[in-house]
Amino acid sequence: MTAQYALPVRVAPKWRPNLSLIVFMMRTAVLALPFVGLFFFRIYENQLVHQTEAELIAQSAALAASIRRDLDSHLPPDITLGQRAPAVAPSEQAEPFKPIIPNLDLARGGLLGRRPDALPASQPVSPVFKAAGERLSPLLADTQSITLTGFRLLDPNGVVIAGRGEIGLSLAHVEEVAEALQGRFKAALRQRVSQNAPPPLYSLSRGTSIRIFSAMPITMRGHVAGVLYASRTPSNVFRHLYEERGKVALAGASIALLTILIGLAFHRTITRPVHELIARTTAIGHGDRSAMRPLKHHGTAEFARLSQSFLDMAGSLNNRSDFIATFAAHVSHELKSPLTSVEGAAELLRDDIACSVRSMTDDDRRRFLDNIISDTHRLTAITNRLRELARAENAPTGARRTCHP
Repeated sequence: MTAQYALPVRVAPKWRPNLSLIVFMMRTAVLALPFVGLFFFRIYENQLVHQTEAELIAQSAALAASIRRDLDSHLPPDITLGQRAPAVAPSEQAEPFKPIIPNLDLARGGLLGRRPDALPASQPVSPVFKAAGERLSPLLADTQSITLTGFRLLDPNGVVIAGRGEIGLSLAHVEEVAEALQGRFKAALRQRVSQNAPPPLYSLSRGTSIRIFSAMPITMRGHVAGVLYASRTPSNVFRHLYEERGKVALAGASIALLTILIGLAFHRTITRPVHELIARTTAIGHGDRSAMRPLKHHGTAEFARLSQSFLDMAGSLNNRSDFIATFAAHVSHELKSPLTSVEGAAELLRDDIACSVRSMTDDDRRRFLDNIISDTHRLTAITNRLRELARAENAPTGARRTCHP
């Protein structure tokens, strides 16, 4: 006789994150988003660099126009000027506008070292340009006091004739100045040397360690009559954040509140129903029928359906368990009578064989044997019905193994 038993199905043992850990990681990720944004400040810093370069171009263009008019009205016609200005392409001669587009970019690199120190001039400054420098110094000083831009006015040889320092010294060896002396505008990013160390938090921003320099050629009579050398440090990201601290604080509070709301929503709709459902199934598995009731909070429609599925399955299993208990009691009662009859008849036959004087006739023995055969047929019929019932109730559901008793 062959008996088949279903193999127990077990979940593969391996590490899996629980819901609480996943919810915690998601909340941490939401909270970390603003701090991760600190590493993307270069995008905003690059915009500040473009803005500062555009401001230098606008200020230098306006001042260069004023300086050009001043020089044109005061310089004698026969004075020696600098290099001839680059010729304008025929396609650009008809264009009324010739804008200078900011092109400095922190992402592309190109950061130069600190600006070289001024050197002694190779030849003295012409008295005409010296007088022009003295005359234009107040204009540069007034502009610097408002725009915070440092200005140096250079003669055609690159010697400083106006500004707050380095008067009489040459900057012709500086890269951007040398380019402007050839009649072309040039801007450069250079390392900034500050007398005071920046706060520790400023180390996350590159805007505190650079300074933008621009050299605007002043052309007159087709030649370079001078260079307006301007420089300024771009605005700092943290300074902007401090200026907008109210909005930043409101944004931080909103993110924290949103994180708390997300955590509460996950706890109420996912974590709490799952833990309660696990506790209920464990209690039902230990035979606690009082646990067969709906959850207090289902959270979502899917959890409500899952809970109802568990209740239906538990009810079905309990009903089957009750049916099996009742059926086992009935079967044991049905089997008890024929087994008792067979046992009694067999004992009487055994006692008669063991007795020296046999008192049982052949008819009595035949009657007892007929009773035994009838009861065994009855037992066989009962076992056949049990086998048919088992086949009807238990359909094959997975892998099985064969045992040979």
